[in-house]
Formats: sequence, structure tokens, C-alpha cells
Amino acid sequence: MAERVDLIVVGAGPGGSATAYYAARAGLEVLLLDRQEFPRDKPCGDGLMPHAAEEVSLMGLGDWLGEPHHGKFSGFSIYTQTAYLRQRVPPTLHGPHGYVVAREETDARLVERAREAGADLRTGVRATELLRSPAGNVTGVEAVSGGETLHYEAPLVVAADGVGGFAGEGIKAHQNSVARRQYFKNVSGPDKQDLHVFITKDMNEHGAGYGWVFYFGDGRANVGAGVSTKTLQRTGRNLKDFFDRFLEEPELAGWLDGAEPEGPAKSWSLKMGMWGAKRYAQGLMTVGDAASMIHPISGEGVGYAIESGRLAAAWAHEARAKRDYSASVLAGYGRQLRRKRAREHLSGYALTNLVPNLQIMEPFFKACEKDPEARRTLLEGFTGDAPVYNLLKHPSALGRVVKTALRL
Repeated sequence: MAERVDLIVVGAGPGGSATAYYAARAGLEVLLLDRQEFPRDKPCGDGLMPHAAEEVSLMGLGDWLGEPHHGKFSGFSIYTQTAYLRQRVPPTLHGPHGYVVAREETDARLVERAREAGADLRTGVRATELLRSPAGNVTGVEAVSGGETLHYEAPLVVAADGVGGFAGEGIKAHQNSVARRQYFKNVSGPDKQDLHVFITKDMNEHGAGYGWVFYFGDGRANVGAGVSTKTLQRTGRNLKDFFDRFLEEPELAGWLDGAEPEGPAKSWSLKMGMWGAKRYAQGLMTVGDAASMIHPISGEGVGYAIESGRLAAAWAHEARAKRDYSASVLAGYGRQLRRKRAREHLSGYALTNLVPNLQIMEPFFKACEKDPEARRTLLEGFTGDAPVYNLLKHPSALGRVVKTALRL
């Protein structure tokens, strides 16, 4: 006989763990499935913007974030072809700091919080199919573990399996960016209290992308690069080539002189900007990467994953209270998430898709060197604290971009 619970969460990354944590605390019987064992490595930039740090703290991990081996940043250093911009974290209610924490550690702590809240965690279990009744209503999940086929019953399922294919056709978006990172010891760059972002000619001449150096607190750094899939298509190059060339950038090469690689470089794909994903259907919600909840400019997704999981758990509680798991009820989750995040995500997605390349923004970057208000607006767009169209508040700086574009 199949096990029956109130809610099945497929995927125990930040979005799934947050869903399970908040739903279990609300009194739901929750089954949390993941195909891997924890702790496990998860390729990522590892940066937690202030809003993400706040979401992690809400799950009772604020003191853990402040442990000294974690990086703690209070500003940004941005290097473009023509400009150097340094700016403190823009002031918001989220606080003046963000953190750099390896995802292997972050995910393990979040999944443990879900288990402590009462969620039943099953690892080494790969969900393979969403089960439905003859009438089309969700009834549970089919899964495989150790070669055995398993069935779990629930009227509601949350897909939190990232780029995986569990939720089926017509739910998830296609990837639109890719990234690669490697850990190094003894990187000699300056201002380790900053996140360092490199907008290089190589990554932005035919599209959009950036490289980064994010410092931990223990002498290590996450060094990586990410580009849009359109950049790959336009150039005919692969991600490894962009990453390798980034490591050869003169300034970065100097920082890495004498540094020691820690393990191989690893790559991952992203679905960014809330575009193309369906976040609810009868008996089903999606959260985190599965719902394309990755910021289209910064590429940060942990905070949005946790936030979407927190909201999905509230709507799971609402659906159980009403005994109504229809799409019309769960649409409330989609509307709430859209109200909170669509302006920032969709405007950023539009920018990265409408401009032929990020190189045409160089005049704006240069103007930001001497214009602190424009510089802060730019950073607010990067961190996700404001929609990117707020750049329109600086017409004189943007005018230079328009002139550049007209000359192309």
C-alpha cells in the first residue's frame, strides 16, 4: 500500500527544503524526496545577496551565516572595459551585508532544518512521474530507489528539482544561461569584503555575461563566469572556452598567480527571469530554479528559491484547509510571487534579451564612475532590490548609450 501524506516535495535544494520546512511547521505531513545524499556539491556562485541572507535567517540560520569561514561582503567592485565602479551594498530593509557560503554547506543546513521541522526526508529517491487520477487530478508521485519502483500518494506536489524534467512538458522553461566555477586557495586580489564582478569584452562583445571572484572567509575564493545561451549561439564557442579566457584576463591572472586550484571546474545551466515557466497547475506548484526564479542579471537564485518555497508552503496550507487543490486556488501562489518579483525579474530579462550586447552599456558604466546615484541604481538592479528600468531615472547617462547604439 502506498504511503499517503499531505504534500510531496520533489527536490531538497533551497526551494524544496524551504517548502518542506514551512509546510511542516504549519502542520502538514510532508514527504521530501531527493535523488542524492546530503551533503553534496552543487555548482553555484555561492553568493547570497542581502535578501537571500534574510531568507536564510528566517529559517533559523542567522548565527550560522555569521561563522568566520563564510565570506561576508559589504560592497561591490565592478570592472568593465572602460570603468571601475565601487559601491557599498545599497541600503535596504534586508541589511548592509551579504554572504558567500558554499552550496554544499548551505543546502545541507537547509535540508536539516526541514527535517527538524518534521518533514520526512528520503534521499537516494528519484521521482520519475507525476501520478494522476482518470479525471486528471494529481494523486502522488512514482519514484525509483535502489532499482525498486515506489509510489507515494498526496493531493499536492511541489516540483523543486531545478533543471530536472520531473514536472513534465509545458511546466518548466528552457535554460537561457550557463555558468562555470572553480574554487581556488590564496587568491591575491584586493578588497576581500567586496564581491568582484568583471564585465569583459570577451563575454559581452556578442551577448551578455560576467565573471566573478567571491571570497570566503577561510582563504578560498569562488572564481567563475557565466554567459547567456544566446552568446554561445552567436559565437559558436562553448562555456569552457569563455571560462578559460576569463582566467587569462590580465588583472585576474595576476590575482591567480600563486593561487592553488581546489578541485576541478564545474558547470551548470540556469533558467532565469521568471520567463517561460508555469508555476502552478491542478495539484502542482513549482519553486526555485524549477520556476525560473533566478535573477536574470546577477544569476542569484538561492534567496528567490527560499522565498518561493515559503510562499508555496502557505498556499499548500490554504489548499489543505479548503480541501481544494484546483488550479484556481493555487493560482494565488502564482499571483503573489508575480506581485513580489516580476518587476525586477522580467525587466532584467528584457534588458539581457533586447540589447544586442552588453558592450553598448559601456558609456553608462563610465558615467557611473562620477555619478553616485546612477551607480547605486545600477547596483540595485544587479542585487534585485529594484527593477532595472529604474536606470531611466538617469537620462543623461543613458543618452550616451543611445548614441553608441545608433552608431552600431
